Amino acid sequence: MNINWYPGHMKKTIESIEQSLKLVDFVIVLLDARIPWSSKNPLLDKVIGNKPVLYLLNKADLADDKTTKEWIRSIEENENAVAMEWISVGKTNTKKLIQKAEELLKEKRQKELEKGMAATKLRAMVTGIPNVGKSTFINQISGRKGTKTGNRPGVTKTNQWMRVGELDLLDTPGVLWPKLDPPIRGRHLAFTGSIKDEIMDIETLAFEFIKEAMKNFPEKLYNRYEIQNPLEDPVEIMDAIGKRRGALMRGAEIDYTKVSHIVMDEFRGGQMGRISLEVPLNYEFSES
Repeated sequence: MNINWYPGHMKKTIESIEQSLKLVDFVIVLLDARIPWSSKNPLLDKVIGNKPVLYLLNKADLADDKTTKEWIRSIEENENAVAMEWISVGKTNTKKLIQKAEELLKEKRQKELEKGMAATKLRAMVTGIPNVGKSTFINQISGRKGTKTGNRPGVTKTNQWMRVGELDLLDTPGVLWPKLDPPIRGRHLAFTGSIKDEIMDIETLAFEFIKEAMKNFPEKLYNRYEIQNPLEDPVEIMDAIGKRRGALMRGAEIDYTKVSHIVMDEFRGGQMGRISLEVPLNYEFSES
């Protein structure tokens, strides 16, 4: 299952990000905590270059907690960056965010101090792939509703500045890259909703997800859909889900489209439990 989705506006977004980098002290890159490797845009890496980076592993409440901590440790040990988990609902952790930013910019702040310069307000660009939660993150820490948000990729269309206490944040549209290699990267982006379902074959997508679930976290899949006996074929799993959830057409035929939406919606919503699709041992974070 090869997936590529790169609308024309994404090329313009990359160019805009490149032009705006000189306006900021560092870059906040939001990653999906369930897929830190797949949600890290190698095209953005090249554009950002040596600019300091703070990685936020967003949607951490949907990912396995132990695995998320392993990712943070791995990133900070192997990258010239700092990282922290983030949950874009409920109480904010803005204080820790600013502490991490100060840690990241410690050398720059020290040089300013040595020159007798007053500490300036930190300016950061917020970047990430579509539907990773950038606008929701900004609205959350600002306590405002001024930045448009949505659960569909591609809601933010232009760069938007917002002042948040000690931070000036520049929100940018979500951006992918032209070729999502290897194929598992595209699948993981599609599983988590960073590629529009409208361009996908939802039944094939759910089939591939179930196949991966059977291999890596079968107990969560079976428990969610009360499947008593292990099954060897993803189609059999879909049949069992269809019968249990009443996803049937005339003649008691399984409605695979409905089953597919049930499976993908419930994974994305966390109803299967906290699931990480990627672990540091299996993926090279800096791979492009």
